[in-house]
Amino acid sequence: VLNTGGPESAAWRLMMRKSEPVSTSTMLWAGAAVLLAAVVIWGAVQPTDPLSPYIHTDTARHILAFSAIGLCAALMPTAKPRILALGAVLGFAVLVEIIQIPVPDRQASWSDLFASSVGSFAGFGIGALVLNVFEIMREQFSTRAKASPRQP
Repeated sequence: VLNTGGPESAAWRLMMRKSEPVSTSTMLWAGAAVLLAAVVIWGAVQPTDPLSPYIHTDTARHILAFSAIGLCAALMPTAKPRILALGAVLGFAVLVEIIQIPVPDRQASWSDLFASSVGSFAGFGIGALVLNVFEIMREQFSTRAKASPRQP
């Protein structure tokens, strides 16, 4: 039996809280991340990496793939989905390494996991930077628009 502590407790308020609708922006970036993750899974279960003729180092492939997914996480519309998505990307990096264990001619490694994590944080950082630049530009444009007198 779950003891919620009654209507005044934090657990009760959490259980009774109405969920907020998921925004279109969240769905778009989550969809893009899922699509990219599907491509990464597909590549991870191949006997040889399909990108190896084009990107010669395994570390670079991990960083690029996970930076793209980390970028999607950073572009979620609010802080809570961003942090949850970054956690999901890091968890996905672990999952990819586990999935590779039974694949012939592939192996899980700590260095791949580290490269995937670096890529996740790099993509997230780039996305956060882009969001901040756009916010600064929007504020400056808004300030200028308010300051300039309107011509009839």
